[in-house]
Amino acid sequence: MKQRYLLILISFSLYIGFFSVRAVMAQQPGLLWDVATNGRIDASAVSADGTRIAFGARDNVLRMLDGGGNQLWTFEASNSILGVDMTPDGLLTVVASEDRFVYLLDENGETQWNFKTGKPVTNASIAKDGSLVVATSADLSVYGFDGEGNLLWQEPLGIGVEAVSVYGSGEKARAVVGSDGGFITIYSRAGKELLTAAVDYGVQSVDVTSNGGRILAGMRNGTAVLLNGANGNEIWQFKSEALIHSVALANDGSAALVGSDDDNAYLLDSDGVLIQQFEQKGPALSVALSANGQKIAIGTESGTGRFFDRESALAEVSAATTQQRRTISGVVIALLAVMGLAVWAIRGTDSGARVWTQASVGPRAFLGAIWQARYSYLLILPTLILLLTFNYYPAFSGLYHAFTDWNPAGQTEWIGLANFEFLLKDRFFLSSFRNVLILVIVQFIKTLTFPLIVAELIFNLRNRFGQYWMRTLFVVPIVLPAVVEILVWNNIYDPAIGLLNETLKLVGLEEWVRVWYGDSQIALWSILFIGVPWVNAFALLIYYGGLISISDEIIDSSRVDGASTWRRFWSLDLPLLMGQIKLLLILNFINAVQTFELVFLTTGGGPGAATYTPALELYYMAMRMDRMGVASAIGMVLFIIILIGTIINMRYVQSSTEFEA
Repeated sequence: MKQRYLLILISFSLYIGFFSVRAVMAQQPGLLWDVATNGRIDASAVSADGTRIAFGARDNVLRMLDGGGNQLWTFEASNSILGVDMTPDGLLTVVASEDRFVYLLDENGETQWNFKTGKPVTNASIAKDGSLVVATSADLSVYGFDGEGNLLWQEPLGIGVEAVSVYGSGEKARAVVGSDGGFITIYSRAGKELLTAAVDYGVQSVDVTSNGGRILAGMRNGTAVLLNGANGNEIWQFKSEALIHSVALANDGSAALVGSDDDNAYLLDSDGVLIQQFEQKGPALSVALSANGQKIAIGTESGTGRFFDRESALAEVSAATTQQRRTISGVVIALLAVMGLAVWAIRGTDSGARVWTQASVGPRAFLGAIWQARYSYLLILPTLILLLTFNYYPAFSGLYHAFTDWNPAGQTEWIGLANFEFLLKDRFFLSSFRNVLILVIVQFIKTLTFPLIVAELIFNLRNRFGQYWMRTLFVVPIVLPAVVEILVWNNIYDPAIGLLNETLKLVGLEEWVRVWYGDSQIALWSILFIGVPWVNAFALLIYYGGLISISDEIIDSSRVDGASTWRRFWSLDLPLLMGQIKLLLILNFINAVQTFELVFLTTGGGPGAATYTPALELYYMAMRMDRMGVASAIGMVLFIIILIGTIINMRYVQSSTEFEA
């Protein structure tokens, strides 16, 4: 009964502690108000003083609200609102719509003018005095207008563009445009190109300080980069967990806001250091800042527009952290008290003492045995420490970090199953399992056929001298690194000067000539063909070792009974080789599931996702996207798959020894 009461008390303490901490962490720091729309919010804007906030949504409506969240007016377009910007005083608002129009609205939401482009208008921005409006369109062009709506210039870029921001006024107004090609260009009011800077990836969003001294660009690879507006040089980078939808800068560059597809908006200081993280219920599609960076607007994919106060957010985070610490301290104290009661119940009562004595018999005997062999354990301790440090610790670390938002250089946050939910939406990861299934099947076929056939042929050679040299010739290639073999085959498959295409041309089969790695229909099969005739030296030695271990008496008996070579192979050799087959099936299954270098050195996963593998996605997530938590989750998925496959193999593939048992 005492044990039952103690268990109930511990469970209750943990329950209260968990939900207390969770309640503290679930707060939205600094949230002043929010507004619900009937569609995702792709556009947000805030006036300089934070008294006017605009949210443009997929329900075709632009909502203008005051600092208290009260609706001032609405504007309805004929299609979704994709972009919005306003002058610092909030009296003029420019709207980009999917209905192919760019609109200029006055302080009451009345249309001053509009202009129709060839395709949907993806974004728009306005100078602080309204003298220049610049819009981007899905027709791959940038349009510049004066304050009256007259077209000043049109720049056909010939590439996707939806990132634009305008600074300055009058004749000194400038437009900053970011394109899908990874270029950021500054245009004068007359449309003259003043400066072009190259970044690493396509630009999704761009913002600029009021004097043009700093340019913040959000890129499709999840990186936000701050550039010097005078020369285009990079100042700092910030890496989010996913595609960046929107960025915003304070007028003086003292604060930056980044809206990401990972359901977060990140507030950064002037050096790119993370100040505050605003977690949303869905991707943060649009973000905006007031002039001093104190007021924050965030539009989400769920259709909710939120307005935050930065000072309140920091104060509430500090208070929440203090409360969280107090809650955790209370839980720890309660658990210590419960543990004290448990110790008293075990050692301070007769029944507890008996239970303690009986339970400690085994551990005492175990410790006594260790003490007797202490010198042996002492000698093996260094090896054990190295094994735990470099083998077991990384493995268990990966399992733990699969449930975290892991940044080795920063804070690690427990996020539960979020990484696995992301993988369920990752088309590259999901499509890679089709390739893995093909790799496993082909690997099994290669393992069970060619090395076994060659091992049998060598084993059945009459001349022992011939056996030795044939075995040596087949094993010698094992000294060649696998990387060298793959690179040789890359040259064979070269579409311009490769041996394969040149041979096909020579024999009159030019219609068979292919870009072998570039055709999604045959790229994977081209990779699988590497290494023909697939006589793996390791598998050959395993099979040959199994064959020579078969007793001569058994082989002689089969000959006396008149068994043919085929009959002996099927009824004698194969059953006695099941142990070797089991080993090779397990090893090749693991290698197939973890296939990386073969794909990485040939196609890199392309074309598209035709040759993608989970291990390759793990590498890209960890090394290129810095998403260590997601990479750990992929590793855990592979671990589970390999564990299940190994258990099935051990359970259903039985060797001759197991048959005898």
